Amino acid sequence: MIELVKVSENISRSFNGKEMVETLQSVNYRIMENGAEKGHVTVGQGSFNMNVYSMTSTVEETRLLVEKMFSALSDGNDE
Repeated sequence: MIELVKVSENISRSFNGKEMVETLQSVNYRIMENGAEKGHVTVGQGSFNMNVYSMTSTVEETRLLVEKMFSALSDGNDE
């Protein structure tokens, strides 16, 4: 099973003259599979950057995994 483990968050603080306003800019995660780190992903406002390494799958198996991931994201499913 692949899971994301939160490592850090980047938050900006601004002041609107009366109060402080915090905005979450991005979150950094480790990509873990069965206890082993397989990469990392940064999720930002309207974007993400993913780097995966240490996979033992073929190109076709990796392509299918990526398609499954995007399908799950589109469906709102988190398998």
